[in-house]
Amino acid sequence: MHRILFITFFLLITEYSFSQSLSYNKGGTKAINYFEEIPYQDINGKMIVKVKINGIDYNFLFDTGAPMCLSSKILTAVNADKVQNDQVKDVNGNKTSSLTVVIKDIALGNLNFSGIPAVVGVPDFFKCWNIDGILGSNLLRNSIIQINSQKKTIAITDLTEKLQLSDKKGISLFLDSIQSYPVFKVQLSGNSTMKVNFDTGDNGLLSLSETLMDQLKKAKVYETVTKGYGANQIGAFGLEKDNEKLLLKFLTFNVADVHLKNVMTVTSKGSGARLGSKMLNYGIATIDFINKKFYFEGSAKEIDLAEKQWPFQPTFNNNKLVVGLVWDEAGSSVALGEQIVEVDGTSFETVDLCDLLNKKSILEGKERSTITLRSQDGKLRKLEVEKK
Repeated sequence: MHRILFITFFLLITEYSFSQSLSYNKGGTKAINYFEEIPYQDINGKMIVKVKINGIDYNFLFDTGAPMCLSSKILTAVNADKVQNDQVKDVNGNKTSSLTVVIKDIALGNLNFSGIPAVVGVPDFFKCWNIDGILGSNLLRNSIIQINSQKKTIAITDLTEKLQLSDKKGISLFLDSIQSYPVFKVQLSGNSTMKVNFDTGDNGLLSLSETLMDQLKKAKVYETVTKGYGANQIGAFGLEKDNEKLLLKFLTFNVADVHLKNVMTVTSKGSGARLGSKMLNYGIATIDFINKKFYFEGSAKEIDLAEKQWPFQPTFNNNKLVVGLVWDEAGSSVALGEQIVEVDGTSFETVDLCDLLNKKSILEGKERSTITLRSQDGKLRKLEVEKK
């Protein structure tokens, strides 16, 4: 699952659900008493690691929110055993049929794994990062994983003493039965708690479904900042349909003993809640799959994440950058679907998705901007916008 910054952000999410009962929790490593520290490349919050299959190096996305996946273009070279076809659904409910295979051997550093089930097929936008697959939670499920964003390393071990966890506060970890998706509870206002999936493939902070929002409403653990309408979420198989969105703020959001204040999120379809890789900006995360514990060593005990918002959010559609989501505060100044052709003198008349995904936001660090829009009837106009 993936989140991309531009004017504020639109979402690229590779979350899958499966219609059949096949478990991806198979295979593993024969190694014992192992410790590997793997470097990763960080591209706007996407964590890219090197793996080796049949002696060939590939770039894989490190994604605890997904099972192992292979691109179809490397399937022949990988020489995996075919298992079955499964019906796969993305976060927006779009469906397709996908082959499941078993990877005979895959190496992560000096650590080898065998017999790992994997889904065949990755989103088209993976080409922007030269990614050939996903290193998912089903491969990691019998290890302890520690992610350090300052060092840009992922430690993988079966020895708790290697990570000095004995004197740290861990919280209970739950693993789903299909792919060992890691789940834990965060503490909200009062005595309320909320289960969140820890998903390093989503480079945002918090994603929350409308369903879970409704369940939390009586507990009064969040404030509704504003509402809007549109689409800013691109699933593995396409853009979501326009729908009502709410911008919410959690005043209290505790992960282990780290207190996050004013955590913002935009509601979405789907189910549950996810914490993404942006969480790693604020500390070191350890997923102990073996002992079912999650640890978070914050850079501070209390972190205030309050931020201003732009009046609309863009999305990428039909090779154009367009207005995808409009908040109520924008009024009639902007309309859904209008093309964004220029931002502060920089042309976006023609847009390459890969450039958007790999470059920093042109508005990063700004409070105001001049946007040139093209209306549905082709007329151009300039709009002054500011974060509020």
